[in-house]
Amino acid sequence: MLIIAAAEASRGWGGPVALALAIIAFAIVAGVTERLRTHPENPSPTEGAAPSVRVNPQFAKVSDTDDTDDDTGGWWGRIATVGGRRVRVVDDVDDLDDVDEPQTIEDAVAELLDDGVAYSRIVDTLVTDWHVSEATAKRRIRDVRAERIAAAS
Repeated sequence: MLIIAAAEASRGWGGPVALALAIIAFAIVAGVTERLRTHPENPSPTEGAAPSVRVNPQFAKVSDTDDTDDDTGGWWGRIATVGGRRVRVVDDVDDLDDVDEPQTIEDAVAELLDDGVAYSRIVDTLVTDWHVSEATAKRRIRDVRAERIAAAS
């Protein structure tokens, strides 16, 4: 191909030389890449492991529920076998009645108004403690005041 291209009088050697340089560059890059992939210090991650190599599992197939005697009573309840599975069962739920319901933002505003806290301080408290915008804080204060006026009349 190079001889045919060189035989034409109207064409120069620029095209065939560029083509030869491209082929040489490709061969060098391909050779270096293949050498790096097959080098023993840089094995391919897709190559399969030898059949004699085994990985030990890091979990035990045996149940370790024999050591649960220490935590089978008290606040966490007891452990019982239900349907062939060991589960934790809570028998006494009376302690849950002692928990107060969470305070709403309206309750917080009413409490602050009862304590005589200044309007700007209430807004700041709602913005920092309740993570609401200033407009929402002011709206809640207006709502609580309107409820109090409506209840008083």
